[in-house]
Amino acid sequence: MGILYEKVQYTQELKRQMIIRQLLDRGITEYQGQSIYDLDYYTLRHVLVMEKVKGDVR
Repeated sequence: MGILYEKVQYTQELKRQMIIRQLLDRGITEYQGQSIYDLDYYTLRHVLVMEKVKGDVR
């Protein structure tokens, strides 16, 4: 069970890094006064989705 947990953590960290890269490409470095590097995966995902929605509306 430990190996599976480690794989899930590793996969989630890779996804987190990809989202951070996408946010940086959009010029976003912080959210609500907090660096994007300090945000968890789910918050980062939320920020990215909201930015994509804003981009579609413009």
